Amino acid sequence: MPTRKQRRRSQKERRHEYETVWVDAEGNELEEPPEDAVAPPEKHTNGSKPKAKTTPQRGGRPARVPQAPSWRRAAKRSLLLGVGIFVVVYISNASHGNRTITAFGFAALYTLLFIPLTFTMDRWSYNRFQRRAAEQGQKPRKR
Repeated sequence: MPTRKQRRRSQKERRHEYETVWVDAEGNELEEPPEDAVAPPEKHTNGSKPKAKTTPQRGGRPARVPQAPSWRRAAKRSLLLGVGIFVVVYISNASHGNRTITAFGFAALYTLLFIPLTFTMDRWSYNRFQRRAAEQGQKPRKR
């Protein structure tokens, strides 16, 4: 007698088992497919196997072009960081008094320090992109 696991497997095999049924115009089931439904096998002109599709070596998408650096974008990013720092310091100083002022001070300090750092990183990556584009013979974008 089959075990429960074996019964489940056989039931699963029967559930997923299917066969193609061919029906003619009158609605009768046919044993073999009609002649017009059978597709002829593909023939290759040179007698060799079909070649697999090749994918590009360096990815299919073009490289992302960095935007020119701007102080406004750097300030927006640093404000997001400042809000995050404020929340972290506010939560971590739960037992101390005057935690709002302390959290605001740390957030303001980190925000002010992060603005020039972000601008410098953006400028570095943009200049690097410009140099690579010039080396490859592409037109560099104007600022």
